[in-house]
Amino acid sequence: MRYVTCVCASLLLFSFLSCNSGGDGSTPTAGELIDQGWQSYSSRSYQAALDKFNEALGMDGSLVDGYNGAGWASAKLNQLSTSLAKLTTGLSKDTSNLEIKAALAIVYNAQRTYAQSISFANRVLAVRPNWSFSHDATVSAADLHLLLAEDYFAMANYNASLVEVKALNPAFDADVSAVHGQAALAGEIERLRSIV
Repeated sequence: MRYVTCVCASLLLFSFLSCNSGGDGSTPTAGELIDQGWQSYSSRSYQAALDKFNEALGMDGSLVDGYNGAGWASAKLNQLSTSLAKLTTGLSKDTSNLEIKAALAIVYNAQRTYAQSISFANRVLAVRPNWSFSHDATVSAADLHLLLAEDYFAMANYNASLVEVKALNPAFDADVSAVHGQAALAGEIERLRSIV
């Protein structure tokens, strides 16, 4: 009888531990961790997302989507140098990845490295003019056009900035060779930033 009691107690303890370790007691695969990371990203839990992506990359450093996710999550956390490192590594593994290029455009803009931001945004739009981020439908080609307008304006290339603004609002026009036209362009960029 004593033996049966010990076995039953051991089975109960094992069942309790299995339930607390994720159901079947198995460790998630790197791919499952990436899926969990994107779920956290979608719910705006960016630190949790970053933790999952990093855990996945610790298991398999060849997973491009892990670098992609870690780059986007780091950017959302304003960890720009970390984001840049993750995205650059991911792009070295998949040079055609548009999501990584779009994220690089955003990060370079935030770092005020405008020429790099312009380069990456244009690479995305050249391949897919109607690009949108698969993990956040609110991030799209419109955001890249606005980013380009800001980048060009910051570099005093007002004509190129105007072209990007007109891609978003064809009715807008201004004489950007004059100071008042540049001011109008800056105002339109600011207005678009609030609605794009």
